[in-house]
Amino acid sequence: MKSNKILINIAAVIILSISLSSCLSLKREIKVNYDGSGTETMIIKFDKVFYDMMGTFSSLMDSAKSADYMDSLYKDEDFINKTRAKYDSIPGIKLLEIYSHKNEDLSNSFTIKYEFDSLSKIKSAVLNRFETTGINNSEPEIIFNNSDGKILFSYIYDNAKSGESGENGDSLSSALSESITDLFKEGEVIFEIEFPYEIISSNATLTEGNKLTWKYSLKESLSKEKMIFEAVMKPY
Repeated sequence: MKSNKILINIAAVIILSISLSSCLSLKREIKVNYDGSGTETMIIKFDKVFYDMMGTFSSLMDSAKSADYMDSLYKDEDFINKTRAKYDSIPGIKLLEIYSHKNEDLSNSFTIKYEFDSLSKIKSAVLNRFETTGINNSEPEIIFNNSDGKILFSYIYDNAKSGESGENGDSLSSALSESITDLFKEGEVIFEIEFPYEIISSNATLTEGNKLTWKYSLKESLSKEKMIFEAVMKPY
């Protein structure tokens, strides 16, 4: 009986998530120096619906921890302090500023700006506040080197999926994960990098001089097994 009730709740959440529009967007603006150091400004926008839905998912996955999760979810200062502490603990990273902003449409935006001493540091996760059981959180692989007289760049995000399981709990987790992915079906991600080198080729959505922009849906990044951003540049 309890299992049936949970399945009914999950079905309701999935139906609700399908009916919702985008509730999250992410923009990353990265500027790279010749030595591989640089800065990044990250803007993350969350619609009010996102908070409500994440609370529902959390309650279904672990009702005992749901109240604490929701309390932390709405405390911007809590997230800002934890993020500041995390960046302060990463060698080669210097946090310049972080703040939240309430928008007119009741959405909430976070801006994070930091310096890095190596391009590999941009793979640091920033969405820890909004993670929940059932969502995979892999760390991307970044390559930035000089090979055969060319500068090669690649950003590879391997969205590895857990193996199939017949256990009821794992099935419920999988169902929730899929419904969350669908919730972000129109969420937008803009990944922008300005290099100090002339671009020879890339798989970017847009090229403007030395600046490359990849634009894609958040659902695409969550559902694809692998996301790859690549560029080849002249060293001088």
